[in-house]
Amino acid sequence: MHRRDDDGQPTPAPNGLSGQVTEHVPDTGPAGPGPAERPTLRPRRLSIWHRSAPLRWLSPSILVITLVVAFPAAYMVWMSFLRINRIGQIEGFTGLDNYRRLFSEPALPQVISNTTLWLIVVVGLTVLFSLGLAQFLSKSFFGRRLVRLALIVPWAASLVMTATVWRFIYEGGNGLLNRLLMDLGILNAPVDWYKDPSVAFFSIMAVGVITSIPFTTYVLLAGLQTIPQEVLEAAKIDGAGPFATYRSVILPLLRPSLLVALVLNMLHVFNAFTVIWVIAGQTAGHHADTTVTWMYKIAFTVQLDPGEAAALAVVNVIFLTLLVAAYVRILRPDRDIAAQPAASATGSVRAKTAAAIGGWSERVRTGLRPALVPLRGAGNVVGRAWAPIRPVGLSVIGFLVAAFFLAPYLAMLLGSLKTQAEMFAVPAPYLPQEWTWSNYVDVWDRIPLANYLRISLFVAVAATVAVLFIAAPAAYILARSKFRGRAAFLGVVLVTQMFPAVALLIGLYRQALFVDGVHTFWFIIAVNTAFNLAFAIWIIHANVSSIPADIDEAAMIDGLGRFRIMLRMILPLAAPALITVTIFTFIQVWNEFVIALTLFNDPANGRVPLTVGVQQFIGLYETNYQYLFAAALMAIVPAVILFAVIERRLVSGLTAGSSR
Repeated sequence: MHRRDDDGQPTPAPNGLSGQVTEHVPDTGPAGPGPAERPTLRPRRLSIWHRSAPLRWLSPSILVITLVVAFPAAYMVWMSFLRINRIGQIEGFTGLDNYRRLFSEPALPQVISNTTLWLIVVVGLTVLFSLGLAQFLSKSFFGRRLVRLALIVPWAASLVMTATVWRFIYEGGNGLLNRLLMDLGILNAPVDWYKDPSVAFFSIMAVGVITSIPFTTYVLLAGLQTIPQEVLEAAKIDGAGPFATYRSVILPLLRPSLLVALVLNMLHVFNAFTVIWVIAGQTAGHHADTTVTWMYKIAFTVQLDPGEAAALAVVNVIFLTLLVAAYVRILRPDRDIAAQPAASATGSVRAKTAAAIGGWSERVRTGLRPALVPLRGAGNVVGRAWAPIRPVGLSVIGFLVAAFFLAPYLAMLLGSLKTQAEMFAVPAPYLPQEWTWSNYVDVWDRIPLANYLRISLFVAVAATVAVLFIAAPAAYILARSKFRGRAAFLGVVLVTQMFPAVALLIGLYRQALFVDGVHTFWFIIAVNTAFNLAFAIWIIHANVSSIPADIDEAAMIDGLGRFRIMLRMILPLAAPALITVTIFTFIQVWNEFVIALTLFNDPANGRVPLTVGVQQFIGLYETNYQYLFAAALMAIVPAVILFAVIERRLVSGLTAGSSR
């Protein structure tokens, strides 16, 4: 008797999970020539059906990635060789002229210098601060939950809103930063933090670091939680102090998470658009431009030259491809990441621990010990002085960290309660002189806020549902089957994760024109689905791979097919990954700015998402910050509450992804 799959076809035996189908045909005794041919033909058809199962499970993902990622990327390359006029009409093939014009641009050296500095400084400081913050949050102290929640706020809040409040803080005579520094005696006169070319880019880099720290910290914190306690105890028994343990034991075991955090940060920072554009994108000159913001100016605002913008986009993609190649080589997506037996894992951990501690001891024996004696003595003195006040000290440090990350949003709250005159008073008042709660009522009349919220909610929910429905089957079949092309598909998934939509913006815009998708719901949902799909497949795949395959085999014996096994048995066990993917996708789409600004910005027909709509309050000569902040807070608070509710599950979901 055959086990039946959900489509009525016999389910292969457990070893069929590897792509080889074993079909059992009952022995019914001798048969004549006619009946004997049918059992031979039917198993052959069933074998083809089952061997094509991975393709059927992956076909939605392949279709979305091909149409929304691969095609725009290929067409963007083709555009870089075309002459396209300012109104978007193709005038013919131009060869390498677009590249010649690009490399002869006077602004190119400054933009490349800015991009290089932006990448090195922001990524380097982000990883450095995140390492210390993750280690700090891994300790137990009163108020740790508050610090973790404070860290979530910049992560959950829209980058548009966060960049806007920093723009307000950076204002000249009426800016809060100038008021604070002048009150402290650090400055004698106000500084135009985002308008003065000598300091503007460094000011924006500070915001880039602050907004990148939360995600990086959580990835590293998830990695720290995978380090067994016995490893740290073994290092302590061996005589390693805190610094030596961290350097020679924790950092080597944290390497997978550190690599993930480093590469994802490089990609995120390289493609950063929102922070730079909102703070200084509309100012004259290129003193704060990177290749991404410059590409947008070439294509849509200053030069209106899609061909040259496409050439610059291709150069950007080449750089990203080099990062992708290094990432794929390091992480090897074709490796089997299924869970290893506990004994093997324990042995591996012990081996790593022994090697790490042995290396540290060897370095000490070769001469480091005498050189570090004075420092060790000073460290012991500091340690003895710190021990009695450690519980209070950690809480105080935690409170300061929380206050730092919450300060911009406190400024946003207080600003939303000020009058227009108070917002531009010199010097800037810290507190409202007149608490104008009516701003929260008036903002609904100033802009169609309810419609903006409705549009953003619909697009975010639809894209999140689409991502889950497409990613879950793909991740499951990748984790449970070995088939020809599996490694190639995993490589494609990694590649698509490396290329955010802004990197392919020129190709996406032309594709939207071809299919009449500009300002349409279906196109913006498809784009957001495609560019969040890779992360979802990666996280769910890693989590499902850690679930023992014995569960599937036992369910098959009970007569369940693969689809029901995934639905009833595996997905409930992968709940942390599903929650992580759901929240990540929803927040990403809810906060998305550059694609909506370009492809879904139609005020005449009421098709404007919140992140784009609130920009109406930012004018060339005047900005209604009080209304902008009121609208921003109403958008930020629900997202922060949602993140806070699932914060602990978020860490467990990231643990599954970053440690694989």
